[in-house]
Amino acid sequence: MILDELVTLLNETGYKIYPFGSTKIENCIVYNFVPLTSDGIKEQNRLEITVISKNMETGLTMLADIKEKLLTFGDEPKTDNILSINLNGGGSLENLETNTFHFKAFFVVTSRYRKV
Repeated sequence: MILDELVTLLNETGYKIYPFGSTKIENCIVYNFVPLTSDGIKEQNRLEITVISKNMETGLTMLADIKEKLLTFGDEPKTDNILSINLNGGGSLENLETNTFHFKAFFVVTSRYRKV
C-alpha cells in the first residue's frame, strides 16, 4: 500500500510520527492521507504533513528533512509504485497554548494503481 511506503520514507527522517494528531508536546510529524483521483491505472493522493516543533528553527529543519526524503526529481520515480511526489501548498502557525510551532505541507503523490 502506498501509505506504508510513505510512512517508511517518513520514518527515515528519524522523527516521531503520528497519524491524525498527537496529544504530546514534542517535536514530531503528524500526517493524514487523503485519496484524490484514480483511473484504474494510476492514482493521486494528498499526504498532509504537520510538523510540530518547540522552536521555529527546529521546525524548519524538520520540514526540510521531510522534503528531502519525499520529493521526486524529474521523471525519476521514488519507488516501484510511487511515480512522483510534489509539494503543493502549506502554511505555518504558532500555538500559544502549547508554545509550539506548526508547519503544514501538502504533498501530491502520484502512484500506480494497486488493488488492495
